[in-house]
Amino acid sequence: MKPMILAIDQGTTGSTAAFFDFDTLALLGNEKVEFPQHYPSPGLVEHDPESIWQSVLTAIQKAWEVTSSAHMGRMLNRIAAIGITNQRETVVGWNRKTGETVGNAIVWQDRRTADFCLTLRSKTDIAASVQRKTGLVMDPYFSATKMRWLLKNNAKAAAWAASGELCLGTIDSWIIYKLSNHKEFVTEHTNACRTMLYDLETGAFDSELASLFEVPLNCLPTINSSSDLFAKTSQVPGLPDGIPIMGCVGDQQAALFGQRCVRRGEGKITYGTGAFLLMHTGSFPVFSDKGLLTSVAYSEGNTRTFCLEGAAFIAGAAVQFLRDNFGWISSSAEAEPLANSMPRDENILFVPALTGLSAPYWNPHAKGVLFGLTRGTQIPQIIRAVLESVALQNVQLLRLMEESAGTKLQKVGVDGGASRNNLLMQFQADILRCRLARPDTVEITAKGAAMAAKAGYVKGNPQDTSESQQESIFEFHPRMNEQEAKKIFNRWILAAESVNEFYKKLTHQ
Repeated sequence: MKPMILAIDQGTTGSTAAFFDFDTLALLGNEKVEFPQHYPSPGLVEHDPESIWQSVLTAIQKAWEVTSSAHMGRMLNRIAAIGITNQRETVVGWNRKTGETVGNAIVWQDRRTADFCLTLRSKTDIAASVQRKTGLVMDPYFSATKMRWLLKNNAKAAAWAASGELCLGTIDSWIIYKLSNHKEFVTEHTNACRTMLYDLETGAFDSELASLFEVPLNCLPTINSSSDLFAKTSQVPGLPDGIPIMGCVGDQQAALFGQRCVRRGEGKITYGTGAFLLMHTGSFPVFSDKGLLTSVAYSEGNTRTFCLEGAAFIAGAAVQFLRDNFGWISSSAEAEPLANSMPRDENILFVPALTGLSAPYWNPHAKGVLFGLTRGTQIPQIIRAVLESVALQNVQLLRLMEESAGTKLQKVGVDGGASRNNLLMQFQADILRCRLARPDTVEITAKGAAMAAKAGYVKGNPQDTSESQQESIFEFHPRMNEQEAKKIFNRWILAAESVNEFYKKLTHQ
């Protein structure tokens, strides 16, 4: 009858539920359930909020079937707490009273507000002021312009905003609202700071920012600390009533703590749909003039810690692109052996700007470009170039991050689906010139949410929670000649900069 923690990891392509032992945080069972992606037109990406919720319920049910089968002594009524982690920046609008949504959620990858962002970026005083307050650059990636778009283009959203019934929330708020049977509308700092409506200095939504983006403050949720009592379950199919939701952290910050990166100078790379590199900077925010982002890493009570972040929109999605658009592979697992089946062609370079270029360029109009094709080019060489591009963009971000913080990363943990690709990880270590540590635990992000929930339950902090956890780590060390690594990296930087310049000029024609 040992207690457990249920972690819900609501991601871009699917929802994962994972049960962890409360004392050891050992993974007991987990399942992922995918849900449909909607692309109404080029550059637009949407999710059905109800499909997301149903995927969460199904994932919990399936994860419990796995857990109860493998651990016969476990009982569902022994869930001590729930932790939530989620895709950030994605916006859901719904009626506070009824729970009816305004329609599909606008996903973080969506580019529909690119022109509006470009207009604000041209007003350098406004763009600079927003970045000073929020730590973010003016880009459609973040939530505020999505919220503005909904208010101006969705009749339900506009009507409910006028009557005071509209909730504009990120995915964490939507899941907590549903788990609590429509009782609680709440978020926390690591998600709130990604909306572009949050002032890093005050730790609150800001009226000037809300006015700039024309988002009423009364449409936004209450902000809690990351380890706190958010709500209790009520009438959730398959779960007992009254389970406290004690932790909530944005997915990238959850991975940071799941990797036990709780001190200044420690960092991680998560390879999901996109690639995200975070570096813990301690008790004070570090601002960058190099296209990097500043975010809250965690909050406990009145104390917040901060991180620098480099975000690349395309990582695992690049392999999915090869699978879904060209049919060159039938699964992501096939990419590694196929890429290894032919000698590397140094002339073939890929810039994975399939949804624009993120840090450090922040060019939403850029497109993916493949360089170096000849009549002799083979599919395995293109696949290898696509895999390498994922690693190369991370090296660029990491170097800028170290420069901005004035410190070297002390350790780099890697996780996410693509981290299981040994070819990619070895190439990442080679070009990065640094040791990579890959834990055996697959569900690092879910584990971070479980750690936050446990910290809230015992009124501790994630550093204390992480210290007692020991797990097997596989390490990748640089093997490539340093001169060769620099040559490869510099050639790719030249390609990326040329793509950025080409689409900047094309946009301004």
